[in-house]
Amino acid sequence: MSIMLKTHHLSHRHDRRLCLDHISVAFRPGQLCVIGGPNGSGKSTLIRLLSGELRPSSGRISLDGMDLRHWQPLRLARRRAVLSQQVPNQPAWPVHQVVALGRSPYTDEDTAYGQQAIAAALDQVGLSDQHQAIYSRLSGGQRARVQFARSLCQLHEQSTDALCLLDEPTASLDPRWQHQTMQCLKDCAARGWTVICVLHDLNLASRYADRLLILHDGDVALDGAPEQVLDDPRIDRIYQLNFARLRHDGHRYLHAVA
Repeated sequence: MSIMLKTHHLSHRHDRRLCLDHISVAFRPGQLCVIGGPNGSGKSTLIRLLSGELRPSSGRISLDGMDLRHWQPLRLARRRAVLSQQVPNQPAWPVHQVVALGRSPYTDEDTAYGQQAIAAALDQVGLSDQHQAIYSRLSGGQRARVQFARSLCQLHEQSTDALCLLDEPTASLDPRWQHQTMQCLKDCAARGWTVICVLHDLNLASRYADRLLILHDGDVALDGAPEQVLDDPRIDRIYQLNFARLRHDGHRYLHAVA
């Protein structure tokens, strides 16, 4: 399986603080990779670097072997969607119009195909019946689902080459939609997408991720299959907790006991 996205000795400083320190990791198509770690470990910084929102202090990022800085913006927008941690407050637009922003790289939101992509994305997040609702009047969780639909809409025609970057997509969702969102991402990875997602919930990661990468103090501390990572005693030290290990339905789960 070929490498789609790769970081090469990637570092980032903010206000003289070293947020990421010479990280070299590769992300492959067909995988849902969850990035975890304590607060301040560099998770969101890494996603923001991968998305191009931040520029590295040193090192570089390559996509399909080409430096990310050399990608033509329109071509990149048709390959990569980004869901940020902060849900933007849009004006008083109907939900379908917010989702239609995902069609901006194609300028086809008013065509039959564009409308089909919008409808399909809303269906995936369970908001088909809210397509005419005013976005600003929705709950925080519903707005988060609308933004997720926008990302799905942006990559609608991608069967295998999509790159989807998400920063805490389940943070404001109830338990049902946390699981629904993660299952949707797992299905996208099964289609061949490269899906990279920041999560705090290690048990959600264990249930859905193909790979779990733990950051600590700006470096990669653990990286591997979720069960392998969660069984590693270093995870207790990283989170400064004592975890009991449980197993259910073929997955490893952690329960903090102190």
